[in-house]
Amino acid sequence: MKILVIKHGALGDMINAMGAFSAIRKSFPQAHIILLTSSTYETLARRTHFFDDVWIDRRSKNPLKLWVLCRKLKSWKFDWVFDLQNSRRTSWYFCFSGKGTQTKWSGIAPGCSHPQHRPDRRKLHAFPRFADQLKIAGLDLRGQQELIPDMSWLKSDIRRFNLPGKFIVLISGSSKTGAYKRWTAQGYGELAQWIGTQNITPVLVGGADEEDVIRYIMSVAPQAVDLSRQTSFLEIGEIEKHALATVGNDTGAVHLAAAVGCPTLVLWSKASPPEVFAPRGNHVKVLFKSEIQTLSTPEVVAALTQLLKENQRAG
Repeated sequence: MKILVIKHGALGDMINAMGAFSAIRKSFPQAHIILLTSSTYETLARRTHFFDDVWIDRRSKNPLKLWVLCRKLKSWKFDWVFDLQNSRRTSWYFCFSGKGTQTKWSGIAPGCSHPQHRPDRRKLHAFPRFADQLKIAGLDLRGQQELIPDMSWLKSDIRRFNLPGKFIVLISGSSKTGAYKRWTAQGYGELAQWIGTQNITPVLVGGADEEDVIRYIMSVAPQAVDLSRQTSFLEIGEIEKHALATVGNDTGAVHLAAAVGCPTLVLWSKASPPEVFAPRGNHVKVLFKSEIQTLSTPEVVAALTQLLKENQRAG
């Protein structure tokens, strides 16, 4: 049996789909399963045990390149296609490669064999939305109403970072396009200072976009450990597994923290409804402020203190 799974999006979107990926693999343990995704996630996807191969979708706007991709998909004569992206573009993939064939197609494309038509699907969090989609396709989810990310495969050697015994990860950034979701540099600096007074080390992770913010945090909290621009997705996940907690904005590394079971405090703004897009779990606390820049340090400290009490871990 040959199966294609389609998923693009940001890192958080990929993390949110890990439960669905796992459910598909468990339902078809002997199948040859291929993931069609962005080049950014090729390494991550290959490290999971969910896929036999990973194909890269450049998502070109060139009609000829789109036709070439759809021709390739059609030539493989997949038994199943699970479109977890469910975008206008991936629905075109069905029109050009799946329509009129024997391929069973799960998604929202008009005319597909197993459509998810419920009118409230856009108001559903990814976990129940994917569960609903796969149930419609006939998969036995053994009573699961939500597909929680399966990150059991994530393992990475982080010894080179020589991390302290007790630390909290601070994720002060987000993508360039999501800068409006960020709490202030001053706030993170004050939070890092407070963490230090608790005999806990702040550990800073991020990329080039957070360089100025992290430089500021280090200037006011020099006891922090700066790992910015030094870590892969997998290493960040492993670091978060060993952290007392992670505090951060709405960004992929925060979704990753929640997925690996790290007590997670998410600082959330009005940019999107948290009930639909925020990480979930008993170990996750969402601190909402319509205008995130107005969130005060005492509010964050209080929420973090409560989170640590509720999720006590050995250092």
